[in-house]
Amino acid sequence: MASEFPADAIGIDDFSVYVPKLYIPTVGKFAISRGIEPAKLVKGIGIERMAIPDAHEDAATMAAMSVHELMQRNSLRPQDIGKIYIGTESGVDEAKAIGTYVIGMLEQIYGPGSFQECLTVELKSACIAASYALEDLCCWVAAGGDEGRVGIAVASDVARYPLRSGGEYTQGAGSVALLVKRDPRLIALEDMIGVYTRDENDFFRPPGCSMAVVNGKHSNDCYLDAVGGAFASFAKKAIRRGKLQLREGECVSDHVSHFLFHIPYPRMVEYASAALFRQEWRGLPRWKGVEDELGREPRAEDFSDPGEHQRAEADFSRRFSKSDAFRQAFSSKVGESARISRQVGNIYTGSIYLGLASLAEQNLLCPGQRVCFCSYGSGCSAMVFSGIVREEADCPPGRDIFKRLDQRWEISLQEYEDLHEGGRKESLIFPEREFARLYIDSQGYRHYGYVSQAP
Repeated sequence: MASEFPADAIGIDDFSVYVPKLYIPTVGKFAISRGIEPAKLVKGIGIERMAIPDAHEDAATMAAMSVHELMQRNSLRPQDIGKIYIGTESGVDEAKAIGTYVIGMLEQIYGPGSFQECLTVELKSACIAASYALEDLCCWVAAGGDEGRVGIAVASDVARYPLRSGGEYTQGAGSVALLVKRDPRLIALEDMIGVYTRDENDFFRPPGCSMAVVNGKHSNDCYLDAVGGAFASFAKKAIRRGKLQLREGECVSDHVSHFLFHIPYPRMVEYASAALFRQEWRGLPRWKGVEDELGREPRAEDFSDPGEHQRAEADFSRRFSKSDAFRQAFSSKVGESARISRQVGNIYTGSIYLGLASLAEQNLLCPGQRVCFCSYGSGCSAMVFSGIVREEADCPPGRDIFKRLDQRWEISLQEYEDLHEGGRKESLIFPEREFARLYIDSQGYRHYGYVSQAP
């Protein structure tokens, strides 16, 4: 699996994760009140706890928290940062970039005007936006525009769906900030990107709506199609550019140690990896072993009724996901990436980077390993890219993410519903040493501040 380190590497040097201090378990009273079997949520969906923003929190405060932590972890000064690009679909203003709010909050700590030479922009492309921010910053650094300064790509989102809707139990909230620079300690990104785009209505949020419209099954199908298409594009480029030398019977996924997928809910990672491995293994000698175990893969030409073919395909997919070959590949290359998401839920643009955090916090990233990022955004677009784990990957200090998740405050069903519907104006935990939305004025403008201590 090992690969040579790029000579002039650009990539992810470090990252920080912010998750609200409040959560609600998906089992217990929540499951009972929604008439759902707890096993469906824990095993069928994979989310055990949903992170819930307090009354003073939104995508802007969470972004500021993750950037501030990243700066503290790396002793960064405002003048060290050239760009802060933020991917979000939970923007707090229809015109003003969320990054300007973030800079305004940070300047309350670092001083007025301290970030005036830092560019910021808000990117929107559903859950893939932060990956586009990362790509843009890498191109900026590679072009020599950094002048020694670094870039920060931020993912910050609040996933909200109507109460008692089919998407409610996949909610979550949080922010991930990625430090992008030359000679990174964590992951050096490779110069090959596979993409896939088409116009779809699988997930969207019309103007004026506070929550998205989700066409569930169609969204899953779009996810699988787009990631499969982007990976095929990535594989062609990797082989054409000589990045990978495949031996007889090998495929590109054999040269990947870890796959990171967008995680709307952890079980989706299993569906996505099963579709990708089927795509990769089909036609190789090993596929005979799969069909010996499961029977012949359904082919459209063998069915006169499209519906019958769809049912046969769904049955084969279920059985493939339980096959020995897939379970082994999933366990070694994918499974552990969803550990944090099980305790947080969906955070849209940052979900794939919670996968990176899961691997890093479990010390599963080893020098020379190739990590493949399979990023997806509804609407729809996918981007597949890769990076090599650096020798200095264990140099950034630990983040104690799992410990912090264990220290959160469980809220009641009523408290959760009040926060969800905007009925609660006062925070359940008063902000202390954190950024907070203080008030919204008569013009609708949001005012933020840094609260050093509780009253």
